[in-house]
Amino acid sequence: MILNEDLLHYIWKFRLYQVSDLKSTSGESLDIIRPGHHNHHAGPDFSNAKIRIGDTLWAGNVEIHIHSSDWCRHQHQFDKAYDNVILHVVAYHDQRIFRTDGTEIAVLEIGNLIPEEITQNYEDLMAGLNWIPCERKIKQLDELFINTCLTRILIERLEEKSELIETLLIEVKGSWNDAFYINLARNFGFKTNALPFEMLARSLPQSLLARYKDRPLQIEALIFGQAGFLDNKLIDPYPQLLRKEYQFLRKKHDLRPIDKYLWKYMRLRPRNFPSVRLAQFAALIIRSNHLFSKIIDEKDIAVIIAMFNKLKLNEYWNTHYRFDQECKYSAVSFGEEAISNILINTVSVFLFAFGIRTGSVIHRERGIILLEGLKPEQNAIIRKFNDIGVNSSNSAISQALIQLKKSYCDQKKCLSCGIGIKFLSK
Repeated sequence: MILNEDLLHYIWKFRLYQVSDLKSTSGESLDIIRPGHHNHHAGPDFSNAKIRIGDTLWAGNVEIHIHSSDWCRHQHQFDKAYDNVILHVVAYHDQRIFRTDGTEIAVLEIGNLIPEEITQNYEDLMAGLNWIPCERKIKQLDELFINTCLTRILIERLEEKSELIETLLIEVKGSWNDAFYINLARNFGFKTNALPFEMLARSLPQSLLARYKDRPLQIEALIFGQAGFLDNKLIDPYPQLLRKEYQFLRKKHDLRPIDKYLWKYMRLRPRNFPSVRLAQFAALIIRSNHLFSKIIDEKDIAVIIAMFNKLKLNEYWNTHYRFDQECKYSAVSFGEEAISNILINTVSVFLFAFGIRTGSVIHRERGIILLEGLKPEQNAIIRKFNDIGVNSSNSAISQALIQLKKSYCDQKKCLSCGIGIKFLSK
């Protein structure tokens, strides 16, 4: 039988042990009036419990271990933070335990009070070598129940990403526009070129680009120049013009470009080459500077999506994927997949984070509604969930599934997952 503290926490929290005629290891009657609040931080495992031991009503904390002797192994007998423990719940009692003042703590042994089906279901989940622990069972669950669990997991994912934005906001002295600009640039690089794109944005303040908002050539020159693409001799008239313009702007604003070698081309389709992505980034900046201010004030999700559609690139990029290397004509546009990636990973997250920071329920909801209106991502995780019968109808579900896989399934945290808990109680 597999027993660990996580499972014991779950069993205690939901009273899944035999609850009638409970007695402590010293023979006193026990009445669990309130098991307490689960504490996920330092200190006793459950706080604010209410328990009658014999004729005395106690209020305090509960500590849970596999063996009573774990109390001493964890050095709790020397820690005053555990002096308010009123009951020690263990699977197996093998040693009397005491507070720092020498008073003994009542012990409840529940190893033999746990229903066999719970431990068996838990073993089935933990012992399998499946892609996710419940891979063979998840199709048995009602779709509505799964989606309810995924909604909670989506909120968790957005909250985690919002914490990263809070850190970025501190760096940019509370400027939402600057934080959005840096995050948006990073998103333009996908995973392969996220770092150089972020470095580019940090080296080229949005406030400087705003000074040239009505001059597309200067914005293109600043972006390609700061990216390190205009340092070498160039042949075509368009990049030559950019280079000349950048040399002037670089001196005027005392700019230092990032190193070109940071940009990666390997295993990328030509349409995702850094040079093309930089041209798309420039087109977006040209169309809408201080974009986040516009997004935050816009109530219509369709209008927000439209802000990223039909970006007009310089025509040079219809016949080039790199400077001075002509290719067959192909009208370059900002593809649907790239737009979705930015809406999912930057726009929706910033709307949600702004809602948290300002207490605006409306903006939090807009972030979620935006995800619900976008097609689901197509990646290995989502395809595998589809194979086992869990389908994504929109990106809100696909984002939740990615969080589920990485934060719960891969770490086998079934006891913290609504889906896993459902199987344990079956």
